[in-house]
Formats: sequence, structure tokens, C-alpha cells
Amino acid sequence: MSGRRIVPLDGVGTGAGGRAFLYVFPCAYEDFAKLGMSTDPLARLHAFSSRYYEFFDLQRGWLVEAESVGEARQWETRWKRQLRDHAAPAPLLVPARAAGHTEWLRGAQPALEAARAQFAAQGFVVHAPLSAWVRQRLAERRERLDAGEQAAVARFGPIDAWGWPAPGTPLAALRDALDAYAELDIALEGAISPALRDWHLRSGLSVRLMQSVCTPR
Repeated sequence: MSGRRIVPLDGVGTGAGGRAFLYVFPCAYEDFAKLGMSTDPLARLHAFSSRYYEFFDLQRGWLVEAESVGEARQWETRWKRQLRDHAAPAPLLVPARAAGHTEWLRGAQPALEAARAQFAAQGFVVHAPLSAWVRQRLAERRERLDAGEQAAVARFGPIDAWGWPAPGTPLAALRDALDAYAELDIALEGAISPALRDWHLRSGLSVRLMQSVCTPR
């Protein structure tokens, strides 16, 4: 593997421009981790759970930037072979549509941390913790929330009339998306209307959001 300069966590590095990533997504409450490659890790996280920020431990997760899909796939194949003794079925909560059911590991966290250290030592661009990378991606998408809100109003009517979002519905997906901003501590003031903010305060499930509501000002 050829060495490359390490950039700061807040440096440039998305799935754009043909780049790909090797990713490690550890589960939050079980000793499982997902090892794979993607050109869009945020979309990959979302494929596993709309509440990926709770399902996965983003503080222990990480990414390594590759210059091509082929390079990322080579890394994935090599590490899956080295960690084949840790291969495990996907957790039951992972939807079948997410695929990748052969890339789950159990009890491999020490080995995965060693792999991350090896990539960093060789000069590759490592994003750790994963939460910092996700936060930057969400912040970049913050300006799109207004268009999403307008589309939801056109479909479901005035926000003041929205009730509690039933599981699996578009409004639940919207609630989960807004909760991601709360969990990653990204302010939504100016990005959504007061009406949507109030609905989110009533409907959100984020622990951080609930704490903000209960904290005296």
C-alpha cells in the first residue's frame, strides 16, 4: 500500500470524485461490527437503520479513504480473510434490503482497532471517530432541509395537523432524520420552520433532544 498524507478530521473527504471508503461500523449494544466498502458511507449507514446514530457506535466507527473502488475492495477482501474466524450472521434488526449479510464480524473489535492503527501508520487518510465525519456530512446537507420540509407539507398538509409519526411511515423517516441532527449536536435554527421545530420537539425520540427540552433556560 502506498503512503498518503493524513488530513485532519475536518478536512475534505466525501464519497465524491470517484473516491471510495473502507468502513467499520461497530454496533452500539452488541459485539458486532460491519466491515465493508462504499462510495457513500452515510447512505450505507442509513441503509442499515434510519436511526443509525443509535444502532451503531459512531465514536468507535471509522473510515479509510481509498483512491478507487478497486483499492477499497482489495482492502475489504484482505481484512475479511484475515478476520474470517470472527465472521457472523447479520444482527436480526438489520433489514434484508441492506444486503452485506456476509460482512459482519463478532468479537473483532481489538483486531479492527489494530487495522485502523495500521492504516494510519502507513499514511492513509483515516476518519476516526466516525461521528466527526458524519457530523460534517450532515452539516453540509443542512441547507437541503427546507426543500424536504416543503415537499412534506405538499404531501401531508400543514405541519400543525401532523400527529405522532407511525413506524415505517414517511413522517417517521423525517423524524429520524431530524433526530440525527439533534444527536450529532447540529443546530437546526434557520434551517427549518418554527412549525417543524415544534413538531420535532413533540415527536422526536433523540435523548439529546429530550434533554434540551427538559433543561431549564
